[in-house]
This record gives sequence, structure tokens and C-alpha cells, in this order.
Amino acid sequence: MVDDKPTRAKPLSREGRRQAIADAVIPLLKQHGRSVTSRQIAEAAGVAEGTVYSVFVDKEDLIHAAVERNAEHASIVEDVASIPVDLPLAATVVAVVDLVQHRLRDMFTLMAAIGFRPPAADHPRRVNRAESDAVAERIVALLEHHRAELRIPPQRAAALIRITTLSMTHPMISDGEAFTPEDIADLLLHGIANGSRPIIAQPDPASEFATA
Repeated sequence: MVDDKPTRAKPLSREGRRQAIADAVIPLLKQHGRSVTSRQIAEAAGVAEGTVYSVFVDKEDLIHAAVERNAEHASIVEDVASIPVDLPLAATVVAVVDLVQHRLRDMFTLMAAIGFRPPAADHPRRVNRAESDAVAERIVALLEHHRAELRIPPQRAAALIRITTLSMTHPMISDGEAFTPEDIADLLLHGIANGSRPIIAQPDPASEFATA
């Protein structure tokens, strides 16, 4: 005889409940910012308001958790790793910039909605250095296949790709101009001067501090 009784779902752990609620509130924060209400949060998460604050100290604690979860969801580690290694250098840089830019814009959208506030002492903000380092390592690995085409080491090229993409994507730095991945890649690969060689000589560290 087949038992048609529904199986009761396994209760979530405290951390699992926190993650589920934080995930549910991300779209609300992007839409309403900090004005989102506890009722809206509870309805989106499918729980009672009391349940929300049984796993979060307060709304600020929930917002910080949602920001961290959004960063985790926006991870591009595997996406960068999936870029074909046999692409031409220009196409590789465009693909990397496109992924980095997409992640940054997602994060900027959330931060613009909630506003920047330094974390309180009892709400420390965790920086996911492991994820950032993993992205950098995968970009370097891609550029290693083009080492002969680069005038600088892949590690430095990877850093410049990320820094330039950040500055040309952040609306307060780029003056609101919408630079495309192709725009950024073109600047990185060709600069703003005619010719392919640098116009400013790099100082020689060995001679810079040489004594007479």
C-alpha cells in the first residue's frame, strides 16, 4: 500500500533560515531600499514577522546579511573559469570585463537603494577576500595563455583590468557615462595615445635610489 501522506519538510537550521530570509529580501531592498517593512519581509520570506527577528537581531542585521548573500549570488568565479582559453586576447579581455561589469552593476544597484552606512561595531561587514582572490587567479590564468602578447606580467594586467573596469563602471567615478566592455577593453589594450609603446618611461627601481 502506498502512503499518500505528504512528507513534512525538514526544518531549516538557524543559519539556513537566515540565508532563506536574506535571499527573499534582496529584491525588496533593490525596490524599496531601507523603507522596506517587516511585514513585506515576512511575506516575501513566507514566515511570520517573529520568525524573522528570531534569527536576526534587527532589520540592520538582516540588511547586512542580504548584502553579503547578494555578493555570493553575484560571484563570477566559475563564469570567468568557463571563458575559453583559445579566444583571441581582445575577446578574452572583453569577456572578462563584461562579467566583472555585470557583477559590479548588480552590487551598485543594491548599494544605491539602501545607501552606504559604515557597519556598526555589532554588525561587522565581512569582505569575501577568498572570492575576490579566486576571480583574480582565474583572470591571471586566462592571460597566461597570452603572455607573449602582453607588455606587462599577467598578474599586473589582471589587476589593471579589474581596477579600470571598476572606475569606468562606478556611476560616481565615470560621471554616469555608460562605458561598454568593448570601450574598456579598447582602452586597456590600446590606451589613448597613438602607437603601441608607452610614452612615459618607467623608472628603474635599482637606479632610483642609487647613491653617487
